[in-house]
Amino acid sequence: MKFGENIRKVLRQALSPAFLLILLGSCLLWYTSKLSYDYTTEMPLNVRIDGQRYRLTAIVSGRGSTLVAWRLSLKSRLDFTLDELSAKPSPDTEGALVISPESLQKVLSNHLTSLQVVEVIDAPEFVPRTEPELESEQ
Repeated sequence: MKFGENIRKVLRQALSPAFLLILLGSCLLWYTSKLSYDYTTEMPLNVRIDGQRYRLTAIVSGRGSTLVAWRLSLKSRLDFTLDELSAKPSPDTEGALVISPESLQKVLSNHLTSLQVVEVIDAPEFVPRTEPELESEQ
């Protein structure tokens, strides 16, 4: 027998379905055991402020299983009003407000009770919607 044939025979025996199943199970158990640790990571969050949608990035800390659950939940959205935040007029855009990252961090911490918000990286610029004025019918 040639050397290459011996290697193929050994690999066919080693990669049996039972071996692959046990390998997959051990990887899942290892990953599950690591989810109980605490981690700090950047996480994108979907936020609605007075009905307007924003996507911002925050550095959050929490248990690995909670972080994975938040990442996988596509419908996770946090709703709050501008009254809960502190904002000042934007120097760049007329009529826009710059939201304070500290106030946004505080509000996010109140809504995300299972995670600790360490920092908000990119606070959005909020442009209040103006309701169209209705013309009076005469």
